[in-house]
Amino acid sequence: MKIVAPFTRTALALAVVGLSAHALADAEFERKVEQRLAKLEKQQTPKSGSALGEKVQVSGLIEIEATWGEGYDDESYSDLTVATVELGIAAELNDKVDAEIVLLYEEDETELDVDVATLSFENLVGPVDLLVGKQYLPFGRFETALVNDTLVLELAETNKTAALFGLEQDGFTVGAYLFDGSTDRENNVENYGFTASFGQDNFSLGFDYISALTESDAISELVDPLLLESDDGAVSLSGSLSVDVITIVAEYMTAIDDIEFVGNTEFQPEAIQVEVDFATNLGGQEYSFGFALQESDEAVALGLPESRLSLGGSTSVYENVSLAVEFWHDEDYSESDGGTGEKSNNVVVQLAAEF
Repeated sequence: MKIVAPFTRTALALAVVGLSAHALADAEFERKVEQRLAKLEKQQTPKSGSALGEKVQVSGLIEIEATWGEGYDDESYSDLTVATVELGIAAELNDKVDAEIVLLYEEDETELDVDVATLSFENLVGPVDLLVGKQYLPFGRFETALVNDTLVLELAETNKTAALFGLEQDGFTVGAYLFDGSTDRENNVENYGFTASFGQDNFSLGFDYISALTESDAISELVDPLLLESDDGAVSLSGSLSVDVITIVAEYMTAIDDIEFVGNTEFQPEAIQVEVDFATNLGGQEYSFGFALQESDEAVALGLPESRLSLGGSTSVYENVSLAVEFWHDEDYSESDGGTGEKSNNVVVQLAAEF
């Protein structure tokens, strides 16, 4: 319209001088052009609430890591990997239902795969929400400001197809879920869990229970269901406290009883984490630092160290781009417990970008 309107005014001016025969033609031409443009504009304008940008959000994460260290065998190593690639798509289907898909790739560990695929229903029954689909079960909090995952996460993280019912009110969150497990010999949806937490701006507490710890990602990869004689549940206790620029994070996870296998083999794994994080501004640049002490017990078969001491820091280098570094010192289980009794020192530098 910005191009047509000046042209029309010129044509009308000429018509006043004497081109009256063409004036009617030009006016009719302008009217048809305006009608056509209005029709096209109407066709291209999405209906209310259906615009792609309003319904769908795309997010992504790329983490590239360089590591150096010396293993339990005193042999030095170095590596450069694309540690994490995540692509997430979230869609608001209507005012009650949302959908989410997350694709995950981890070099040398996980091929590109669907990591999360869920539908969430708000206020399904009263204030109770439902999250159904492939998801990370709410067993464990795994909070850390460092690069490496916590030992509690390495032991307890569980990704399954589940139905999670929950509600949140005045800082309290409670939930219950059902899921089918890979070590379930009966092929029935008989596994379950509970979660409860309370949080304020600077304080949080959490309690989680799962009926089958062997369904965690780490243990289920090692367990043959035919060799499993008993499978007991596990509990997780977690909390955090922030005072000014300091945040203290703690989490403890343990199997409730021994997990028993054919041949009188049994173990009762557990892990604990205590971390202190500190945020500061140096020369106009924001930095965060973290210091953590972690231990595990009866987890040598999972490749976890008996103890870990970690120290690291991170900062933003560009908008949505961060740089982090972490040093960690591991001590393996003793030879009598199935380990090497040796120590290991390692460093990782991570460049992460998110959108």
